[in-house]
Amino acid sequence: MKRRLIILASLWLVLFISIVGLDGKLYSAKAELNLMRAELSRIEPELASAQEGLTITESELEIAEEELKTTREGLETTKEELAHLKISYDGLVAGHGYTIKDPTYNRMMSFIGEDKTDKKRYVEGKYTCSHFAMDVCNNAEEEGFRCAFTIILYAEGGHAIIAFNTIDEGLIYIEPQSDELVEPEIGESYYQCVIPKPGSSREKPDYDDTIEEILVIW
Repeated sequence: MKRRLIILASLWLVLFISIVGLDGKLYSAKAELNLMRAELSRIEPELASAQEGLTITESELEIAEEELKTTREGLETTKEELAHLKISYDGLVAGHGYTIKDPTYNRMMSFIGEDKTDKKRYVEGKYTCSHFAMDVCNNAEEEGFRCAFTIILYAEGGHAIIAFNTIDEGLIYIEPQSDELVEPEIGESYYQCVIPKPGSSREKPDYDDTIEEILVIW
């Protein structure tokens, strides 16, 4: 009987020690879990902020890619226009085998009225303001008149028109797309410098057309 009690006591002691050990491990595991929860609570705002920053960065990247695409398209258009701006200076000065001259104001206006360039259709990237100006210059040269290819520079681009140095009225600018007179001034909006034909008007463009420079090429 005494031996059985000793065995039972030993078993109980082993069980007690095991339970105490398990309690210790459980307590340690709970403590570690609480630490992990605390750490997760701490970094959750940082993760949310990082995710928000990533979303903003992705949006900015999309905008930058779109701007780059637009810039490249604009560059290609500019290259095409520059290719068409190769006007022969010698041809404008010397003419095709004869001497070109400055016209009178009335003769200039008569020529502009007869010229059909303004009837052509503007086609973005194919037939633009520079083409209108070049065609009128070439047609004027064929008539024996000196005509200047004129570049109007804006803060956000530019525009091409023409000019005649009339012998009685001086330098006269013309918008070749509409045959309207133009009185360009640096610091003024180009659309406000165009003198509309009777019954017509000019609307303000959706870009800044403030004139920064006027280049007259003879």
